[in-house]
Amino acid sequence: MPPATTAPADLEATSTPPGPAGPSVTGDDPALRAAYRLCRRRTKDEDPAEYALIQLVPAALRPALHALWAAANALDDLGDDRTAPAAERAARVGTWITALHRELPTGSSPDPIRHALVDTANRWRLDLSELRDAMAQVQDDTGGRHFTDWAEWRTWGRDNLLPWFGLVRTVFDRAGVPVALRLDTRETYEEFLDGVRLTDILTDLAADLAQGDLLLPAEALDLHPGSAADLARRRWSPAVAALVTHLTGLARQWVGHESLTRGMHPGPATVLHTMAALLRAQLDAVDAAGPALLRSPPRPALRT
Repeated sequence: MPPATTAPADLEATSTPPGPAGPSVTGDDPALRAAYRLCRRRTKDEDPAEYALIQLVPAALRPALHALWAAANALDDLGDDRTAPAAERAARVGTWITALHRELPTGSSPDPIRHALVDTANRWRLDLSELRDAMAQVQDDTGGRHFTDWAEWRTWGRDNLLPWFGLVRTVFDRAGVPVALRLDTRETYEEFLDGVRLTDILTDLAADLAQGDLLLPAEALDLHPGSAADLARRRWSPAVAALVTHLTGLARQWVGHESLTRGMHPGPATVLHTMAALLRAQLDAVDAAGPALLRSPPRPALRT
């Protein structure tokens, strides 16, 4: 297998950071450059916080992270498109996954998002088979999800997020910036991802409820009698308010472990610390939203 290359993949990356490098695999391919630019633009437009985090990493790594984010988001969008029935959405997700695995050996794709992902996989020597179960889960999710307890919810969330975050860690490793996790912090790392997932669910609560989805475990809902029925009717109530306060508190606890970055390279540690700060700001916005949380996604207040 050839060495990973940190050669620029789009016009944003104009220098090569320290670490293993090889010849440029991009050349003057305008389609590939356009594919990476599309991934960058979608990341910036659809998830400004994620885009800001990626801006903290060396420029040559950013196109790969944009491609990974855009691919995960494109797949989720196919699964979440409620203009189509569940069976059709599942079929679309399956078609996207099949096309990706067919295109990977060729190094190209007519779909710009997959084109960038395939190039990223080849450029950084990523094993996209690690995403197989996570992608299959998106297909399964088109039929709806219900969770009995936190254990079931955690398994679902981790099975989806861990493989994608694992590839991000591999990109850092290939660039000579290892994101090693101490054995005593692995559960803390997975709990951090639980906090990421819970923050996303609370932020997207209005959109999910509008589609008939409630991605919270019955174990949490049952602690606040009536909250599930009120949420189904999109009605703000004392039970819903108490539930939200309880969940934001849990999420803050999960993303607030200082031990997570102990012994970690200062670059990735800075990214994780910043990510935790952004998540806490988002949770503050969820708490401050009140009844508006059931109508639109809350946004953190900008500080000047």
